[in-house]
Amino acid sequence: MFDCIDLFCGAGGFSLGLRQAGINIQIAIDKDFDCQETYRRNHPETELFQADIGQINLCVLKSVRRASKLLILAGGPPCQLFSQLNRNSSDNPAGIRAYMRAFHAASPDYAVFENVPAILRKRKSWNFLINSFAKAGYEVTFEVLESNAFGVPQKRKRMIVVASKHGEVQLPQGKSRQVSVRQAIGHLPKDFGYNADHYGLALAPVNLERIRSLKAGESSRSAGDAFCDSYSRMNWDALAPTITTKCISFSNGRFGHPEFDRALTVHEAAILQGFPRSFRFHGNLWAKARQVGNAVPPPIGKAIGKAIIKHSETR
Repeated sequence: MFDCIDLFCGAGGFSLGLRQAGINIQIAIDKDFDCQETYRRNHPETELFQADIGQINLCVLKSVRRASKLLILAGGPPCQLFSQLNRNSSDNPAGIRAYMRAFHAASPDYAVFENVPAILRKRKSWNFLINSFAKAGYEVTFEVLESNAFGVPQKRKRMIVVASKHGEVQLPQGKSRQVSVRQAIGHLPKDFGYNADHYGLALAPVNLERIRSLKAGESSRSAGDAFCDSYSRMNWDALAPTITTKCISFSNGRFGHPEFDRALTVHEAAILQGFPRSFRFHGNLWAKARQVGNAVPPPIGKAIGKAIIKHSETR
């Protein structure tokens, strides 16, 4: 059986997907307190460390290596460091250096690195990552995966890099039928309180007026405006936009509910991110939204886990 170390684990979306594929998440590491509480609540079987990845005691990672027959190292530094939406993003591989520090200590059979596609434009960071794997003698495969191809009901692209000690791994392509917003959250009630995460932000009077003027799929701005999707309702019969850390805000993206006069709740955003309905988050509204927006969609993690297991069984 595969064991896994999950770095930058966040709320545990990647861990959940890998676990669904049949992989044991041995330890997980993140420094965010709210993420820690969410992770503990949903992954009680995993040993959790609240620590900076760059400062974690390497003996912890080496002990997992000694006890594991087959080991995966998974994770990716915060994507805001490389996102094209972040005007202040820099080509600084500090987060990747922390990842590689853990990688060298753990010496895994497979390493999975996940981030935004825009990391390709950060040549210093990207070259450091790929060259570090190559110098360690690993075969590297990378590809941008479309989340909706794996049943996630949103437009979301992720760069996935898999490094292997045992030859090149073929990344999953995904063939799932597209899931619409209606199919994902159309059954959920209008009012808050359906469960502990079915809460969102109350709209200010000006935004309440804006959203009431819109039909599903409409925006309050013209298509030629640079801010055309600042005030928009989602389309019931299409994919959701990329779920971000501002996913509960009507004025920070296209997160207006298709029918109700409000933005998404945390619970609705989590389902659109591919989390199961039973998953619960810890913290205040903004802390929960941040965890949802930063998560790796669990179906992506599951598909990658299955691809690695398949590769190990056929080599």
